[in-house]
Amino acid sequence: MKFLLKLMLLLSFASIAFAQTHQATGVVKRIEAAKGVVSVKHDPVKSLNWPGMTMNFSVRDPKLLAGVKPEQQIKFEFVEEKGRYVITGIK
Repeated sequence: MKFLLKLMLLLSFASIAFAQTHQATGVVKRIEAAKGVVSVKHDPVKSLNWPGMTMNFSVRDPKLLAGVKPEQQIKFEFVEEKGRYVITGIK
């Protein structure tokens, strides 16, 4: 039983550590810097089989939003964490 518990714990950490990174391009529609949230109208994301859409993303580090403005075209990377999509990089 202890072995099974340890294995389940190890697998849960592994899934977090090896989260797949997705890349997308889009246009910033709204920024909520205090909440660490940005709304992006993004192009299709092939790695997730998503069509283009507008959606909110959390940002891992609020500093990523420095210099980003509404209607700005961006390239960004994101991962899924705990059921939400989190931007890890913006270019």
